[in-house]
Amino acid sequence: MRSPLPALTAAAVGLVLAASAVLPASAAASGTIAVPDDFVPALSDTRATGHYEVVGTGLRVWTTGATGTDKVAEYVATSTPLADVGEPSLDFTNTAGGVPGFQLVVDFDNDGTRDGILVGEPVYGQDWWLNNAAKTFVKAGAPVTGGGSGSDWHGTLDQWRTAFPTATVQAFGFSLGSGVKGDGVLNAINFAGTRYTFAKPVVLTSKEQCKNGGWATSTKPVFANQGACVSSFATAK
Repeated sequence: MRSPLPALTAAAVGLVLAASAVLPASAAASGTIAVPDDFVPALSDTRATGHYEVVGTGLRVWTTGATGTDKVAEYVATSTPLADVGEPSLDFTNTAGGVPGFQLVVDFDNDGTRDGILVGEPVYGQDWWLNNAAKTFVKAGAPVTGGGSGSDWHGTLDQWRTAFPTATVQAFGFSLGSGVKGDGVLNAINFAGTRYTFAKPVVLTSKEQCKNGGWATSTKPVFANQGACVSSFATAK
C-alpha cells in the first residue's frame, strides 16, 4: 500500500464493520490500496458467496444471497493513534441491497494488543459503539453506558479519544454481510486524513518493460531503479 500511514502491524480476526459520513475528497490526501496484496490474510472474512473485484479505482463488493456464507470483508493493518484518525468513512455507491460498513480495531491502552472494536453505523449518527467481546476495562471507561446504540458502551469518537488518549488503531477495513444481500462500488476508504482508492498490482513480465520508466510502474515488486528491474529478470532465469 502506497500511503502516508505508519508501518503496518498485525491485527485481529472476525471483524464486523459499520459506515459513517463521507469525507469530502478535497479534504484528504491520496493513497492506494493494492488488491489483494494490501489486505491482511489473517483478517480476511470473505466467504464462499461474498466477492470483490477492482473496477477502475473502486472496489465492487457484492454477495449472492442472504445466508451465512454471504459476506465479503477485507482489512488493512495500520498503527495510527485514535487521536489522529478523524472521522473514518466509506465512500460507497449502492446499486442493490445492503451497504458495507466501517470498523476500527483498537488497542485502547497502547500495549500492543487488541482490546476492542469501535463500530460506527449511520443509524446511530456519530455515535460509535463497542463490541460485546471488548475487554472489561474498556467497557468500564466507555463515555456512555446504557442502551440507545449498537451496544451498551458507546460515544462519539471525540469522547472515546478523551476517555482513552493513548489508544491506537490496529486495523481498518470494510464488511458487507453476513446474511446480507448487497452490491455496489466502494469508491474509497477515508481514514486518518487520507482517501484510499483501489488498484490491481502492476507486475512486469519482461526486462523490456523496465525501460523508459516502466520500472517505476511496478508495484509487485517495487524497484529502486531500472537496473534493479532488469536484474530481477536475469536472476529469475
